[in-house]
Amino acid sequence: MLQDLPPAFFKQVSAEFDGEQILWAGRPDAFTAFLTLTPIWLFAVPWTVFAAGWEYIALSAYFAEGKQALDGAGKVMGVVFPIFGLPFVLIGLGMMSSPFWGWSKTRRTVFVLTDQRVATVVAGRNLNITSVDILRISSVHRIEKANGSGTLYLHMGSYRDSDGDLVEKKVTIAGVPDVRELERLVIAALRDKRMT
Repeated sequence: MLQDLPPAFFKQVSAEFDGEQILWAGRPDAFTAFLTLTPIWLFAVPWTVFAAGWEYIALSAYFAEGKQALDGAGKVMGVVFPIFGLPFVLIGLGMMSSPFWGWSKTRRTVFVLTDQRVATVVAGRNLNITSVDILRISSVHRIEKANGSGTLYLHMGSYRDSDGDLVEKKVTIAGVPDVRELERLVIAALRDKRMT
């Protein structure tokens, strides 16, 4: 529970949930988050190599000919082609860094179940908390791996977006070491809250 959290987490989380009974607190597995984002990294490698190659060819053609030798159209293309390729290089670098950003964010994330709400706490320079009143949960969906870990989805109904599409509202608690126990606690807390 909270005592297992790093000291910085413990202080922030304890202050946030003062006056509520904390039934469960846990951190997702950062390595799993890293592995989940690895396919993006694998796609980003050839993307970035191609984009960097484009930039190299565009810039080397411009500088190889010499600025003086290029006519008006050549000068324009010598500037436009590198500018056109730059966003693709930046997107590639962003995709390549996504597993590391995901790993870092997951290490700063704590899921908390109290007698009042379910909250996702992301600590850092700022404290980012997303809370859902426990009475809003309409159903619980558990995905459990062979080792007992897994993901718990807390469904809270649905709504129609501005396009008229049906969007389901849910909270995802991923990377839970004992997902069955968390499901039991959520259902028990929901039952207790409805009876009061």
